[in-house]
Amino acid sequence: MAQRKSKSGPSKSDREFVSEAEEILEVMRSDIADLGDQRDRGGEIDPDLVNRLFRSAHSLKALAGLFRFDPIQDLAHRLEDILDGLRLGRVATDDLVMGLIDDSTQMFATLLGHIGDSDAMEHLSEAITSLTHRIENATREPEPRDEEFDSLRLDPSLLRALTEYEEHRLRENIRRGRCIALVSATFEIISFEEGLSELSQAIRDTGEVLSTLPTPGETPESQINFSLLVATEFSPEELASRIDFPTASVESVLDPSPAPTTQPPPAATPARAEAPAQAEAPPEPEISVEIAESEEGLHEGDLERAPGGVQIESLKSISETVRVDIRKLDDLMNLVGELVIQRGAMGELISQLSLSASASRLGNEFAKVHKALDRKLRELQSAVLEVRMVPLRQVFEKVSRVVRRLRRDLAKDVRLDIRGADTELDKLIVESLVDPLMHVVRNSLDHAIEASEERIAAGKSVVGCISIEAFQRGNHVVIAVKDDGRGIDLAALRARAEAAGLVSPGEALTEKESLDLIFAPGVSTREEVTETSGRGVGMDVVRSNLTALGGVVEVESIAGRGTTISMTLPITLAIIQSLIVRVGNQRFAVPLNAVMETLMIDVSEIQHSEGRELLNLRGDAIQVRRLEQLFDLPSVAPNQKPYVIVIGMGDQRVGLLVDRLESQQDTVIKPIQGPISAVRGIAGATDLGDQMPVLVLDVSALVEDAVRRREAA
Repeated sequence: MAQRKSKSGPSKSDREFVSEAEEILEVMRSDIADLGDQRDRGGEIDPDLVNRLFRSAHSLKALAGLFRFDPIQDLAHRLEDILDGLRLGRVATDDLVMGLIDDSTQMFATLLGHIGDSDAMEHLSEAITSLTHRIENATREPEPRDEEFDSLRLDPSLLRALTEYEEHRLRENIRRGRCIALVSATFEIISFEEGLSELSQAIRDTGEVLSTLPTPGETPESQINFSLLVATEFSPEELASRIDFPTASVESVLDPSPAPTTQPPPAATPARAEAPAQAEAPPEPEISVEIAESEEGLHEGDLERAPGGVQIESLKSISETVRVDIRKLDDLMNLVGELVIQRGAMGELISQLSLSASASRLGNEFAKVHKALDRKLRELQSAVLEVRMVPLRQVFEKVSRVVRRLRRDLAKDVRLDIRGADTELDKLIVESLVDPLMHVVRNSLDHAIEASEERIAAGKSVVGCISIEAFQRGNHVVIAVKDDGRGIDLAALRARAEAAGLVSPGEALTEKESLDLIFAPGVSTREEVTETSGRGVGMDVVRSNLTALGGVVEVESIAGRGTTISMTLPITLAIIQSLIVRVGNQRFAVPLNAVMETLMIDVSEIQHSEGRELLNLRGDAIQVRRLEQLFDLPSVAPNQKPYVIVIGMGDQRVGLLVDRLESQQDTVIKPIQGPISAVRGIAGATDLGDQMPVLVLDVSALVEDAVRRREAA
């Protein structure tokens, strides 16, 4: 009975898995082809090639485990077994083994083609089971140690230190009749890594490094001895002259034997189905998979049937994903930005034509064309922005690895809880977010989470918890890092800030202002300096990096309960909608994603308190900042009906007082070169199509300055 794919189809995470897995599979296919060529030529199999294949199978197994695709994970694990056998010389590259490797990659391709189709996966289970049994039968126990090592003039302790893989490579090179030499060298301890790497690379140019081991010897305390077991085609004298390393000595531990007669490569078998049966076991059936043949025909992931009834694997790509260099996307976005600017200029010309009595008809026709162009350009803009969006999962996975390492280094039992990993951000923002997020998580582990004894004494679970949650809020994404640790000691924090001269003794601070001291340079809540923290470097970098991205960072803490640090970032920094405002003769662009509302007010509604201008907004007092004062613009005539633009980042709000609201336009932010590039509150400039640059306000900096501003009355 024909099987059909599930109506829902593969999810977004499924498609991401297929894309990553197919890339690994392509590398495996290339390496398998090279392995087959080396085998057919009858020469020595390159150990690096087999190691690469093993690593690819291991990567595929780990990836399948991450996404919980058990059939692929189990099969990749079995393939690891047979490739490990090749690495260690347990199995030979005969027809049976090569066939199993080919069948495994073919099965991987079939499985990837049916991701999201539970019926097809269930139908494939029998074929997978059959293949895994064949792999199990092909792998055998390590071959017993033979007498080949007895001829080596080698210290038995060094021979006992060899790993199973190193023993296999030594045995293989002895069989090949190569010279086995011991290269001994002395290095200064402070620089032995560089020296050992240089010596190893010189040897690899002339042979194979079988093993590298530190060796005892009478040397000064500042030095260390290393011995490298080497297989080479050259004599010890030639090897010494070729590596040309001043402190290295070369000693032969096995002279080369006459080269063995090279066996001719085995004749190519027309088809595996006609190959002679193995003596140890009856011939295994070949994989024949027919899954989802419906009225419309075979699905794309199925096998194609070649003439004569032999099934061959389809060469079509399984996923529809294309990896693109982010710089190409930047170039594409710049082109779209230029089109946006020209669209605005065209709109202005059409408006002028429509107002002209003699050209109004032509202007109206142009307006229709402009409207259609505007619609298509917005679709193109949206599509390009969508291409740049990536899930935060890739950042969170990096953080998870760091947490695992720090958990071990700091000897703390900590659970990491991640939510919202599918939340998407612009690729450039994601890349710039990695370091600030790592700082915050590292501080939570080192500063906040207590030692086990302290947590038990406080009545807490011995296992600490750090949660990372990402969610979308309007046109921004909020990433909150929360821990259940000891919280921030405000008294200790203030003492450090006073010692650094950042706060005057006796100066009154609100709780929020006290917490914000952790962002001051040189202030740390850590008493002692460790390898992880305590140097007062980190949180100030977090704030500055996020501010550069147009974001803000906020902190909340409850003593004994924990700390939450929230980072709010715009979804994209590419093309953004802006509100064009005017103050006197100067125009500014305010990113619309930060505009909460606009108001027309009377000047008399502005109140004063402690040197600040405030506006009562439905019962809440918000600070009002005048742009002409912020940027030292010429004074203009008093306007009885000015506009207030309420901007906000996170839970913080500020009102900007402007003379006039002009329009709402798509803008492309360009960096400013020259002295003005350092002006705080200016994020860049944009062109609206009239050849007159417009400054773009840095909303995050303006909000931060307003909230932190404490002027005397």
